[in-house]
Amino acid sequence: MLINESIENRLKELKLGGIQAALMQQNASGAFCEMSFLERLEHLLRAQVVMNKNRRITTLQKQANLRWPQANLGDLDYSLQPSLKKQVIAELLELNWVRNANHLILTGATGTGKTHLACAFANAAILCGFPVKFYKFQHLLAELIAADQENELAKLRKRLARFKVLVIDDWGISMLGSAQRHMLFDLVESRDKQASMIITSQYPKEDWYDAFGDATIAESVLDRIVHSSHTLNLAGISMRKVNGLGGECNE
Repeated sequence: MLINESIENRLKELKLGGIQAALMQQNASGAFCEMSFLERLEHLLRAQVVMNKNRRITTLQKQANLRWPQANLGDLDYSLQPSLKKQVIAELLELNWVRNANHLILTGATGTGKTHLACAFANAAILCGFPVKFYKFQHLLAELIAADQENELAKLRKRLARFKVLVIDDWGISMLGSAQRHMLFDLVESRDKQASMIITSQYPKEDWYDAFGDATIAESVLDRIVHSSHTLNLAGISMRKVNGLGGECNE
């Protein structure tokens, strides 16, 4: 008993809760008696790896701050979104576009579930260990402007660079001012070929240029996004209508 208590105390000190739980399981079950030392050790280490992975996923989910944290691609109802194809979703779910620092653009009318789908892809990325951050387009711009005014822009850019996937919701919802245009250009340029974005917008890509109010900057920004992206256009019925006025809204 003393040796068991001593080992448990050491595991607590080292924060090896997975090994501790697995060791208790081994001690309580005769099924492990026939296993060799190395087999039992492998079982302990595997349990710790699983716990570490789960802890990391929990941390990533918290810092992502997704609009729909429970969104799951497995819950997609293709009958309500006939424009989405299972094969295309399955290919995107492999997340090679994230590994290759490409982007995902989701367009469609209000209420068609763009934000929910973006969060579902974001969750898939999180489960693979990719850091994700969710922003409303206007909130992201406001944070960039505020950081610039407080001489904290470099620090914010460094923090944003840690996120392999940046979700920007409601892109192009309003005209951009001069400072906003340049902040957005700097952000997109810093992520070009380095990290991915998931962008949702009510407007087709062709209409994004007008919101910049500057053709040169618009071309510079969108050239770095549009030509390195996968695009899904949601043309189904409004999820607000499906869920009813009192139900959950998936936008």
